[in-house]
Amino acid sequence: MKKILLSALVFYIIKGNCQDTLRIRQIDSLVKVINQSNLITQYDSIFQDQPEIGLSMKTYLTTLLDGNNLKKFVNKVNSVRLEKGISKQMTTSNSFYFDQDKLIKVEEVGIEGEKKLYADWYYFENKPLYYTYQSDRSESRAVLLLTMGNNMLKQIQK
Repeated sequence: MKKILLSALVFYIIKGNCQDTLRIRQIDSLVKVINQSNLITQYDSIFQDQPEIGLSMKTYLTTLLDGNNLKKFVNKVNSVRLEKGISKQMTTSNSFYFDQDKLIKVEEVGIEGEKKLYADWYYFENKPLYYTYQSDRSESRAVLLLTMGNNMLKQIQK
């Protein structure tokens, strides 16, 4: 009896992981289609110089729309900060992907000098599904990104 219960438990765990893996592949396929599409693209930029705190930032915003439906939103920030007389440059980028008015994926990149950080966050049915960046704050970051994505959708749909 124990073997049957153990076998059933292992089967359900494997089945759940396979379904998640399939969803992740489907999401990556949708992202690829969005990136290769000829959607309506809008650009904007914001320049902020704050010499009193030694900070200069250039933010570039990109939206891809299918009619009134948001498909992709990119926020890329190039910043230079003066720290103890030394200029430090950093580039960060967040790419939010949407399908059927729901967030499906966020890709994050951070580059500072030789340090590079890449993280992917996957969502299914308005809940975090999987993320590649593992830390004690990953779950809260996944929820924050989901909230940000949902707020972007609300702004576009106004």
